[in-house]
Amino acid sequence: MAAEEPTRAVAFLAAFNEIEAFLRDALGAKKTDSFKWMCTQGAKRGVLTRDQADDLKEFAELRNAISHGEYRDFRPIAEPLQETVDEIRRIRDSLVEPTLAVHVVGQGQQVVTFAPDDDILEPLHAIRETGHTQFPIYEGGTCVGLLTTNAIARWVSAELERGNPIDAEGEVTTVAEALKLSGQHDTAAFLPRTATAAMAIDALTTPLDSGALPRIVIITEHGQPTQRPIAIVGATDIPALADEV
Repeated sequence: MAAEEPTRAVAFLAAFNEIEAFLRDALGAKKTDSFKWMCTQGAKRGVLTRDQADDLKEFAELRNAISHGEYRDFRPIAEPLQETVDEIRRIRDSLVEPTLAVHVVGQGQQVVTFAPDDDILEPLHAIRETGHTQFPIYEGGTCVGLLTTNAIARWVSAELERGNPIDAEGEVTTVAEALKLSGQHDTAAFLPRTATAAMAIDALTTPLDSGALPRIVIITEHGQPTQRPIAIVGATDIPALADEV
C-alpha cells in the first residue's frame, strides 16, 4: 500500500520546525526564547531579512492555530493554503542552504579602488575602460569613502565654472578633492564573505544612519572597512540576487 501523502498542515509544520531549529542554533537561543523573539533577533543580526522575520512571525500564529486546533486520526484538521506551504518552504531553503552574495556577483570580479592622493584622471580613465561608476577609496588599508560619478561630475562642473582645464599639463588634482563633493548618498555598507543573497538585498534597501540608502555593498572577509574588498554589490545586482532568494 502506497504511503499516505502528508497534508499541507504536516508539510507546513515540518518546514516551520526546521526553521525554528535553524534559528535556535544560529542565534544560540535558549529553549525558553520564543520563536518571535528569535525572528526579531535574527533580523537584527542579519540572519534573517526584515521581510523574512515579518513573514515568520505571521507563520508562528498559524503554527499555533494548527498545533492547538482539532485533530482527526492524529492529523490536524486546519489546513494552510498551498501558497503558504510553498512560501515557508522557500524561506526554509534560503536559510538552510542559502546562496552567498559573492557567488551571485562573482567572487573573482575586478574591484577597482583608489587612494585619496591618486590623480583624479585615473578614475576617469577607469570609468571609460571598465564601465564602473563607483570606486571605494582606501587610505592606509581602510575604506575612507566612495567616489561616484556624481561627485566627479560635481568636480568637473566646478572646475569648468572656474575656467580651469580638466587635464591641464603639470597640474594634478587628487581624488580627495573630488571626494569632498560627495553627497550623503555616496556611501557604502559592508558585509562579510559569508553574507547571503538575501542579506545583500536587505543591506542595499535598508537606510543608513544618515537616512540614505547605500550606493553599494562592499564585501570583505569579515565585513569590516579595514579589510580589502572581495566583491562589490550594487542596486543593479538586486534582480539576480532576488532570483536566488
